[in-house]
Amino acid sequence: MLFLGIGLLQCTHAPEETSVKSSQLNTTHLDALYDQGIVGGDTVGYIHIYAEYPDYHLVGDEDEGIACIDDASRAAIFYLKQHERTANPEYLRKGRMLIRFLLAMQAPNGYYYNFIWPDRQIHTDGQTTRPEANFWSWRTLWAFGEAIRILDNDDPLVLKMRAQREKLVNHILTEKTFATQGTNSTMGWTFPTWLPKVCGTDQAAIVLTGLSSMVQQEKFESTINKEQITALMRHFADGIMMMQVRDHGSRQDGAFMSWENIWHAYANIQAYSLMVAGQTLKDTSMINAALYEVATFYPTLLSQGRLNHFSIRVDSNKMTMYDIAEYPQIAYGVRPMVWSSLEAFTITGDHQYLEQARKLASWFSGDNSAKTIMYDPATGRGFDGISSADQINRNAGAESTIEALLTLQALEQYDSNR
Repeated sequence: MLFLGIGLLQCTHAPEETSVKSSQLNTTHLDALYDQGIVGGDTVGYIHIYAEYPDYHLVGDEDEGIACIDDASRAAIFYLKQHERTANPEYLRKGRMLIRFLLAMQAPNGYYYNFIWPDRQIHTDGQTTRPEANFWSWRTLWAFGEAIRILDNDDPLVLKMRAQREKLVNHILTEKTFATQGTNSTMGWTFPTWLPKVCGTDQAAIVLTGLSSMVQQEKFESTINKEQITALMRHFADGIMMMQVRDHGSRQDGAFMSWENIWHAYANIQAYSLMVAGQTLKDTSMINAALYEVATFYPTLLSQGRLNHFSIRVDSNKMTMYDIAEYPQIAYGVRPMVWSSLEAFTITGDHQYLEQARKLASWFSGDNSAKTIMYDPATGRGFDGISSADQINRNAGAESTIEALLTLQALEQYDSNR
């Protein structure tokens, strides 16, 4: 594989071309999931979390609510990128309204509530909605970075996002566990203890992407010190790289473990984030670690069968894989690998990565164990997953649809820009 020298890192992660182009993506179903209402005193947009087969009626969750930041943040990114590509004002409107939802969900401590109830009141308690160092806060940080890049500087939302981002990042920088250096082990595998949720590399990766945007976008004339942010980025990157398997010839070689000794496909965006951060910080070690996974582990998954998760154990310096599961397979397990492969192509110019991205994304068009399309271009629905070789979950919830659209959007933008 190609290892990079510092001479190739003279530019930070570049935005996509902004010339107006057409798009073949069907947003009909995502548009049907989109809704508006008053949340936290502001009129905002939000995304209903579930749509159930066969008529795809909207469904909430009795314990959580009807909509959440986890979906709204990714939908905002998709809509704003579609506007950037097509200049369609409706995509801009919906993207901005979803950003207003994120802004309405910030808690006093700087983190974010995740869910709203059917009456649009904010769900302030519960394991998946508390304002804490968790996925929904990181996805907000990531979405703000993308929105600030795309929106006009004089858009009033940009000022609000910058203020909230500063408050959030200030709070992140005060998290004592993030500044530690400790390690722990399970089944002979050693892992860092300074990442979100102790060793959550999937969560740390989203933070890394969001902070990369902030480093590129801010002048740091405020209360935040740029060196503090870049130090945390390097510390998180060190933890992520510590969780990479180096076991030549094995099926797991190159994989970034997700938590402790477990790898799972969903949210496994570590390679992409390391490439983005590596370009921002001009750090070849981050990029090389990411390229190793993309060049080594991804082809193994394609040739030996896609997986949902597995675990590893190390005994007498010998590593073995166990608790291997092929299913379920979901869109959120595909998009991170496609994005990472495309980023690898951007950095290296090696066409094997572009072809790999297309092969990975072909899962949506029926190149999967169930031989069934998982994104329907006629309706815009992304189906909720493959449960077995002969069983499909034909519900079409927000995450599945958004992740499918983000995947196909990246390929469409990439192909048309080259």
